[in-house]
Amino acid sequence: METKLTLVVRADLGMGRGKIAAQAAHAAVAAALASAGTPDFLAWLRNGQPKVVLRVSSEDQLREVAAHAASAGLPVQVIHDAGRTQVAEGTPTCAAVGPAAADRIDAITSELALL
Repeated sequence: METKLTLVVRADLGMGRGKIAAQAAHAAVAAALASAGTPDFLAWLRNGQPKVVLRVSSEDQLREVAAHAASAGLPVQVIHDAGRTQVAEGTPTCAAVGPAAADRIDAITSELALL
């Protein structure tokens, strides 16, 4: 089974590259910790921890993707910023979907563009 972790980042916030990298890392760590020990997580580890980073254009679109993924039974972690640098405290910046079967994630995210 092909598995992956998909990171979905808001492109409307004007975050710098370093900030985006940090937020994506927060999402990846949260997803890994939340799913540690599950069959999908173990398959993802065995397969080299494949990841893809996609973009959305608004908070509403991020929430829509996260809700759709959750309703499909996929693991979802939404990251809210601490407000120390570029965005206000509590701002949802990105989400992680998975790790899970790639085809299940693609059913939710295939229309999104790469970051």
